[in-house]
Amino acid sequence: MPGQGLWLDPWESKPFAFVSHAHSDHIGNHAETILSAPTAKLMRARLAGQRLEHVLEFGVTTEVRGLPVTLIPAGHIFGSAQFHLETEAESLLYTGDFKLRPGLSAEAAEWRPADTLIMETTFGLPKYRFPPTVEVLSDIKRFCSEALEEDQTPILLGYSLGKAQEILCVLSQAGMQPMLHGSVFRMTEIYRELQPGFPCEYERYDAKAVAGKVLICPPSANRTPMVMRIKNRRTAVLTGWAMEPGAHYRYGCDAAFPLSDHADYADLVRYVELVKPKRVLTLHGFASEFAADLRRRGIEAWALTGENQLELQLGHAPRVVNHAAASAASGASGAVALEPGSFAAFAALGEAIAASTGKLKKIELLGSYFSELAKLDDGMLAAAALFLTGRVFPQGDGRVLNVGWAVIKRALLGASGATEEQLREVSHHYADAGKTAQEILEGRTEPEAGFGLLEARKFLDRVEATRGPLAKKEVLEERLRRLPALEAKHLVNILTGELRIGLKEGLVEEAIAVAFGARLEQVKEANMLLGDIGEVAVRAAHGTLAGVEPRLFTPIKVMLASPEATAEAIWERLQEGRGEDGTDPVACVEDKFDGIRAHLHRGTERAEMYTRDLKRVTGQFEELAAKARGMKDEVVLDGEIVAYEEGRRLTFQDLQKRLGRKSSGDFFLGGEIPVRLMVFDLLWLNGRSLLREPLRRRRELLEGVELPAGFERVAVWRVGSAREIDEAFDASRGRANEGLMVKDAESAYTPGRRGLAWLKLKKELATLDVVVVGAEYGHGKRSGVLSDYTFAVRGEGGELLTIGKAYSGLTDVEIAELTEHFLANTTSQHGRYRAVTPDVVLEVAFDRVQLSDRHASGLALRFPRIKAIRGDKGVAEIDTVATARKLVSGE
Repeated sequence: MPGQGLWLDPWESKPFAFVSHAHSDHIGNHAETILSAPTAKLMRARLAGQRLEHVLEFGVTTEVRGLPVTLIPAGHIFGSAQFHLETEAESLLYTGDFKLRPGLSAEAAEWRPADTLIMETTFGLPKYRFPPTVEVLSDIKRFCSEALEEDQTPILLGYSLGKAQEILCVLSQAGMQPMLHGSVFRMTEIYRELQPGFPCEYERYDAKAVAGKVLICPPSANRTPMVMRIKNRRTAVLTGWAMEPGAHYRYGCDAAFPLSDHADYADLVRYVELVKPKRVLTLHGFASEFAADLRRRGIEAWALTGENQLELQLGHAPRVVNHAAASAASGASGAVALEPGSFAAFAALGEAIAASTGKLKKIELLGSYFSELAKLDDGMLAAAALFLTGRVFPQGDGRVLNVGWAVIKRALLGASGATEEQLREVSHHYADAGKTAQEILEGRTEPEAGFGLLEARKFLDRVEATRGPLAKKEVLEERLRRLPALEAKHLVNILTGELRIGLKEGLVEEAIAVAFGARLEQVKEANMLLGDIGEVAVRAAHGTLAGVEPRLFTPIKVMLASPEATAEAIWERLQEGRGEDGTDPVACVEDKFDGIRAHLHRGTERAEMYTRDLKRVTGQFEELAAKARGMKDEVVLDGEIVAYEEGRRLTFQDLQKRLGRKSSGDFFLGGEIPVRLMVFDLLWLNGRSLLREPLRRRRELLEGVELPAGFERVAVWRVGSAREIDEAFDASRGRANEGLMVKDAESAYTPGRRGLAWLKLKKELATLDVVVVGAEYGHGKRSGVLSDYTFAVRGEGGELLTIGKAYSGLTDVEIAELTEHFLANTTSQHGRYRAVTPDVVLEVAFDRVQLSDRHASGLALRFPRIKAIRGDKGVAEIDTVATARKLVSGE
């Protein structure tokens, strides 16, 4: 409300804001707030910081900065409020999240007449009509009773604030004994403080006492070790989205019940009738669809988020077109036949795969699609297979698009004519570039037919070849103007490398095997060796997968080693490979270097270098490539690039500076940070692949290869006991190396696989006690939790100085609990990153401490891993910069 300088439920921190309720996606560290008393209490528990609070009683009109504000209950969760403002000229009612159905743990919703009604419409489609609440609760109680009778533990999944307390009241009335997940317990204790009559017959989760109880957890706890350890369990999710068919499969539960804190479709319509507004503004969920629904009823209504479709009435009933849904339906259902080679068919396939919850169904859809493409064109098949793995170019191709969100955003603005404010709102809502593109382009472009997979391939090649972000933006904008919104969604997903349709490369490999009757292992091996899933699909279609061998200048994945913490553990692993005659396997050991793993390909006229992630880095290490060109043999060498110079110590961080260079244009960097290739394996020799040869034979052949200056064969020797492995490890560390490699002399080279043929011993250098100062949302399955932690040590003056970031070592349960804690103790937010109150101490292990200007401490930990949450220690007890500096390598 710019005239009043007031924001209603903003997502980011603002100077002056109304906060409708205390769910984490509605609170922010605003300077000044209007809110109810319960919301104020809950918000203080979830979000640290000092704020000026205008705490208003329900139903009492209060002047705040000259505004006559009245808060009325919203019925969403305890303390949730609607905002009513009435002036001489006009009145406004903003609902926030609300529901009309009465609950047991929140105030009953009220309403007031208003000229303008701004309402949330999460469930704004007619299909979302919830059953009577009494029936839903009866079903939930029956689910729990049946589980308890069969000596199973019923687990109910609902948000820790609101849903959990509602079901807690239901269970208490039914005489069942609730047990609460830690995050639910903390919120419930606040409810108990604020509501004297709130049921208090509950206990905090105790793994030893869960039998006979009903466990209430947040949805994020499902499939965590805490839940998975409960052997006899039955899980149910409580959500309005349970109205969708197969919801329990999607949520990975035994059952799903439509218990929601939001108004369903019927109550949304009823609420408009109660308020009798002159106009309605909708937001969240199905805002566009519900606004169009109201317009059909003769009510002026427009979506604040999403699409507003203007209708031209010429004597017929109004019609609202949802282009995205129509496009998806036509492709998925076959209502409109799509040419398999069209990009529209590719987009429709993506939608169908995203809507499929089962692995077999996804493979079936893919296999059928690949079969159709194989009948048309090899290029179409290759492009589709590649795009469906989230790649634009084959692995190791060396080309990159260099198209980030900034370029995509400018192209979307130009193609759609939308404002930056509109795009920002849609982008924040979805946090998904593809869906953002679809919504912002819907109804704004003039699509042309004829864009196919081959055209998409050529278009992406053109984008890569175009130089400069402005020129790339022009090329992309021109194409987006001519694409239907659904196709634009999937093109943008390809550009960003994130299809977001629940598809992994392994499923694409399985679909290729199914489509063309190939053995899955053969498909996987070919993909590893060729690095091009598109070529693999074409070969499978033509039956030419057999005999695929690695080839020069097509990078393959490196063979990986399994880590072990002690020499004894390694020796035990080796004993598992004892031969039938009782003899020990031959174990070879070699130094493990602190460098960059690389394959060097040398042909008759050319030499290239590739890292373990198949990136071409010849330009960054041109001096090594130049020396390799003088070799006599054609080879593929496996080794480690290390920063090396006689007489002075160089670190891995020094080496990383070389990777930051796009080419060899910096002539001084090679002299400043000289490198050496430590060669330990030979994979190809003069036209012959050695992958299936045993390691001992590959080493024999490597001895006969003449290496140029700057290349060094790694020394290998045999060991016969755990004691000898320990001695070798100490000797390797004495040579300033990272650790020790132990390899089976009879092992073949298996690209990309981590087995027990190669083992690595890397003992931790030390640990530091640090305090978390920042938390960030993770990726993949951890995208909904704060799992990445930035931590600090104490400086000389007691100040906190950052020294690293870690995201491994904690259990899912610990991460879920820390997420609740950090959400409640956020001091400021910057996108996905939250600065937090420094009160959580971690014990962090690492491989090395090195100098760094990346962190305020001037130091960085190499490969930090969280060993433990030190709840027994306070911030005053964490380690200092001086302690960490004593561990710096080489000092």
